[in-house]
Amino acid sequence: MTMFDSTSPSPPTPTYYRVSPADRLRAAATATSTVAAGVPRTALHAAARGVALFFGLFALLNLAGELRTPGFDQNIWWLDLRPLPASASAAVLGLAGLLLLWWVARPAAPGWRRVLTAAVLAALAVVAVRNGLAFYDVWHAGQIDPWLGVPFSFVLAAVLLLLSWAAASRAPSPRDRRWTSLCTALTAAAALLLCGVLFPLGQQAFFGKTTYVRPARVAVVFGAQVHTTGIASMTLADRVATGVDLYKRGLADRLLMSGAQGSNEPVNETVVMRELAIDAGVPASAVAVDPSGFNTDATVRDTVPMLRAGEAGAVAVVSDFYHLPRIKLAYQRAGVDVITVPSHARRIPQTTGLVVREIPAFWVYYLRAVL
Repeated sequence: MTMFDSTSPSPPTPTYYRVSPADRLRAAATATSTVAAGVPRTALHAAARGVALFFGLFALLNLAGELRTPGFDQNIWWLDLRPLPASASAAVLGLAGLLLLWWVARPAAPGWRRVLTAAVLAALAVVAVRNGLAFYDVWHAGQIDPWLGVPFSFVLAAVLLLLSWAAASRAPSPRDRRWTSLCTALTAAAALLLCGVLFPLGQQAFFGKTTYVRPARVAVVFGAQVHTTGIASMTLADRVATGVDLYKRGLADRLLMSGAQGSNEPVNETVVMRELAIDAGVPASAVAVDPSGFNTDATVRDTVPMLRAGEAGAVAVVSDFYHLPRIKLAYQRAGVDVITVPSHARRIPQTTGLVVREIPAFWVYYLRAVL
């Protein structure tokens, strides 16, 4: 026990400060602003990693599909690296895919890896710009009739440049990262899911609505509903009219109608389709039918042997714009490259639902093609 005599200085008296409610509010606002300042950068970086995960997986899955089926190139759906040899293209895209996945898994990369990843992405952006310029060349030559005057490649180039910038920048440090790891993961997952929705929608809008104006020896016209009265639905009539237009313009030597008879249809769709074409002026000898085309798979399965048994030449397919990316995938999987022609379709109330339905359908057909 410490003893103090009368001459010893007394212990200092503690001083208490009273914090006013206004001071508390100012302190809370300062802390909130500090946290908020780090949120946009963290969110942007997490979203970029989600987009990088999508394109990294897409590139590597496409290469896996090519290994499974030599000559089967699905990377053409986003980047055309020709005139590079197939092996060089595979090496470039494989490196890009691995770097993207490495960045997603370990965003706090050393300087050399950040520079390499950013450089590869920037180079791919340049390729995408080159692909976009080629779009205008073939448009000017009259080989395509696009719905939009901007190619999908330019959108892709912008995305790749943003990824390049994000990869080159430092990952947010723990001091700047105010979100939990769970929130960061959810942001990346949301970006990945958004890419999974926007990519097939982009293919419908940019690819599906573009008419490839090339001469073909045959145009396969996909069936659609026949009403209980025996009259073709608007969708079916528009598809047949587009096929007839190809024949009359000399872009198809003959037509191959593919359809079936549903439970609520009085006749086979191909019967109505053939009659419509003949009534429109196409000779009966130029119209063949595939009456077992119950769905896309069945039409591809039935028509591929017919197409291979015929004379050499290009093959066109006619359907609605939202359906064409999936048709292209199905024929690619069967080893047949086709020219896609969207029907001159009038909008129906079900169009929005059919567009949405094609989003998961696209990925099902894609995964079946590459795996």
